[in-house]
Amino acid sequence: MRITRRNVLRLSAGMVAASAVSAWPKISYATPQKWGLADEYDPNSLTGMDCRHFIDEVKKRVGDELEITYHGGGTLGYKSVDQFSAVEDGLVESAITLTSQLSGIDPFFDLTSLPFLVPTLGDMRKVWKIAKPEITKIFAAHNMVVLWAMPNAPSGIHAKMPIDGVEALKGLRIRTYDAIGTKTFKTAGASPLQIAWADLVPQLSTGGVDAVLTSADGGMRLSVWDYVNNFTAMNYVMALFMMHVNKDAWDKLSPKARKAIEEASELADDYAWKTTAESVEKGYQAMEAHGMKITREPPAEAFKVLSEAAKPVKEEWVKKVGDRGKKVLDEIAKISG
Repeated sequence: MRITRRNVLRLSAGMVAASAVSAWPKISYATPQKWGLADEYDPNSLTGMDCRHFIDEVKKRVGDELEITYHGGGTLGYKSVDQFSAVEDGLVESAITLTSQLSGIDPFFDLTSLPFLVPTLGDMRKVWKIAKPEITKIFAAHNMVVLWAMPNAPSGIHAKMPIDGVEALKGLRIRTYDAIGTKTFKTAGASPLQIAWADLVPQLSTGGVDAVLTSADGGMRLSVWDYVNNFTAMNYVMALFMMHVNKDAWDKLSPKARKAIEEASELADDYAWKTTAESVEKGYQAMEAHGMKITREPPAEAFKVLSEAAKPVKEEWVKKVGDRGKKVLDEIAKISG
């Protein structure tokens, strides 16, 4: 056989494989693994808090076999859709990603962007359990494992007056954050503008928008009281974040470590839903402390108008997703009877 670099590599690989076979079934997981954990959002936000809690729980159970380094505030340069691809390709081992930004990958991800899906955070956790098998399947098809989920706090409307009916919605220049929200509010008679979070303060300060669609927690972090003086709860949407990891990185861990991380993930899931619920009340208190009036229950007339406006959006989603979408919505419909 002619000695070439390729043949040397083949012989070396064969020797390694033979050595591995002779050592079977012993597998060594002695080498410590290192994961980066990417987060587009502020390290002091709920995602940062929940990720650090998860890392602490993993450390307690896994010890030195795995070291996870949290990278908040988008310091790795990835936004949500970029994080999905980066973890899939192994450019970063894990991330916490807002799935409502992933509809270009699979329209099923728009499920939690559908308005008025369920009325409470407790019900939204049931939605997560219903949708989890399909979401897990999508991530698995992209070489990833889903570990746990975190809900975004329910969206409401920050404005200069309570949003209590048709007249309050009519012509309202409201900031929305996705195409579904823009369609829904336009159908309801408002004049929505889809504006990124980073561009929101200039729009508010110059009068480009009159109102903001975001959560109480989001309003608190925005210091929204500098621009408006009312918040109307709507429980409009409660989007989901997913903590996901590259499958190859996952497989490098020992079975014992994987089991321990699954246990830590269950605790992280519990913690995430608890902290989100607490954030709603903290947001209310902060806004009230700065003189804002809070309407804590969705006003019936405005709620009805927006709910009716959301129906075509849901129908369009089912057409895109097909039977798997209809099946999930049918299961969700049973939650509240």
